[in-house]
Amino acid sequence: MNRLQEYAKLIRPYGLLFLGFTPVFGAICDGEYGFFHLSILFVIGVLAHVFTFVQNDLFDINVDKKSSYVSDRPLVTGLISQRQALGIVIFSFLSSVVIAGVFLFTPLSLIVLLFSFFLITLYNKYSKRFFGMEYILAIGVFTYSLFGALTVSDNVSDLAIIIGLVGMMQWLFSVGVFANLKDVKYDTKMGIRTTPTILGVKAIEDTLKIPPLFKSYAFGIKIIHISIASLPFLLRFTSIYVFYLPIPSFFFILLSIIILYLVVKIFSTSLSERDKMLVYEGLQEGLSLLLIPMVLMSYLFENIGIAPTLFMIALIVIWPLSSLRIVFGKKLIPLE
Repeated sequence: MNRLQEYAKLIRPYGLLFLGFTPVFGAICDGEYGFFHLSILFVIGVLAHVFTFVQNDLFDINVDKKSSYVSDRPLVTGLISQRQALGIVIFSFLSSVVIAGVFLFTPLSLIVLLFSFFLITLYNKYSKRFFGMEYILAIGVFTYSLFGALTVSDNVSDLAIIIGLVGMMQWLFSVGVFANLKDVKYDTKMGIRTTPTILGVKAIEDTLKIPPLFKSYAFGIKIIHISIASLPFLLRFTSIYVFYLPIPSFFFILLSIIILYLVVKIFSTSLSERDKMLVYEGLQEGLSLLLIPMVLMSYLFENIGIAPTLFMIALIVIWPLSSLRIVFGKKLIPLE
């Protein structure tokens, strides 16, 4: 069981729905509602998640060794070897390409899938060397969403593009703002230039000094993210009503307010309470993912059914919490 837990720490199952659902939403928004097609895309999305995070740990192993925050990661402790991790990366990549080629092949979708893997690899390789690499990763996520849509048709719908942009902005915030913010202390010591350090964020002992410029940048990204997510309502791709009640719009607005509140909480939390920062960010990420099925609720009810839509929403809520409990016990705090 301990060995399986180490592999789980490496793979991070609690976050797999973010990339897992990315090509699925892309395909749904381009008119694919078949269970088999969407299930295959979900499997490919899960494999992309495994590829992304295990490869990231491989490239960052020397940096992680110098950080007390992630010193218990399996590659740092040696409980999982670099060779084993490389095997997982190669397997997840090849499996994705083979499954896509066998079951969902179109020339353009396969090219875009390979391009997405290339961008993700580029980020993982150079994120600690060059400033602004989170934009490369965000574009990689966007193209991954386009891959899902392109398995349906070479003509990608406006709705699929919008939903892909929603995912892109979420990753831009989670990686470029939060992930780099929580690591400012060690990044500064090692001379790593990230968006927070470039925009003046400093760690004085356990206190983060966050200038207005960085706060404006961060809130700007999050507001753009929420604004893009609202476009299906505004452009009437979806309805603000289900069962003649404004349920989608009510929950969308409620989630947006909570997300912005959590961003405020992240900025006001000391590094001495870094675990709280991780909790706030985890909640922010989960609720941000929920924005998509909320804004698409009427569309999903109509095209894939009420029960599958509610199951998807329940899964987004329950899966991260249950998998965190299995991997990390009652603490529920990942090694990030």
